[in-house]
Amino acid sequence: MRMNIGVLIVAVAAGLAAASGGQIVFSERSETGQLWANLSLTYQRVGEPYLPIVIGVQNLSEDTLELNRASFRLIGPDGRRFPMADLKTLRKSYEKATIDRRIMTTNGIPADVWYRQRRLRESNFFPDVSQSRRTTVIDRVTLRRGDGTVDLIYFEAPTGLALGTPFVLEVMPEGWEAPLRLRLILG
Repeated sequence: MRMNIGVLIVAVAAGLAAASGGQIVFSERSETGQLWANLSLTYQRVGEPYLPIVIGVQNLSEDTLELNRASFRLIGPDGRRFPMADLKTLRKSYEKATIDRRIMTTNGIPADVWYRQRRLRESNFFPDVSQSRRTTVIDRVTLRRGDGTVDLIYFEAPTGLALGTPFVLEVMPEGWEAPLRLRLILG
């Protein structure tokens, strides 16, 4: 029990947001945008060659911004930067993408609110080819003020990543002057 309380305290200090259903969601807000990461699926894939993270981004600035594959990267415990995984390589060497898509959740990320307000912009960086719909890659997303997007994104697993080791999700959309960084920890 003491271990769980310690992990929770570290997670709260790192920007943990409350979510229903026992989900682990981190969030960070700046003047220009807000970033969410649901790590519930990520925890199940520690030790795999690729790290899936459900990521939400909302534009809060007056300027329109564009997200693309180069906008997302992880910074590992050793400071190395890991870009979003290559789609073709992931499909050839990672067999859990279909299962990941089925069990992923956006809990803790306001995607339903964006949808109801017609502010949700579709992205599909890693489409599931085993389904008959949503198989088209959508890897450029334009967000006006108040718009948001959410997607399951894969990164090569950072070197040295282990339970209890912090790492950083960095998002740098075209149109932002500085990246939005979210400190994450798997605990």
